[in-house]
Amino acid sequence: MTDSEILEFIRRLDSQFSKEGAEAELSSFGEVALYANRDGYIRMAIELMKCAFDETRSDADLNYIFTKNSEFGIDHLASTRDEFEFYKG
Repeated sequence: MTDSEILEFIRRLDSQFSKEGAEAELSSFGEVALYANRDGYIRMAIELMKCAFDETRSDADLNYIFTKNSEFGIDHLASTRDEFEFYKG
């Protein structure tokens, strides 16, 4: 599969699966557990796939998926080690 085909696939998925109703929750109790409903897992996969390409990276967002009950969310999606180190401070 070429990058163009993958990007088209991501865009099709993005348009066919609504953000509405997608939810996830993270909990930490010495380990980390992730709950998500079906739409939450699908939307997370779409958003993470967006991170793999320059053309869609800036559109990637996981914040809307995590519910207010989640102990934490994912604020930043780093695509390079330098960017990750910058976020870590």
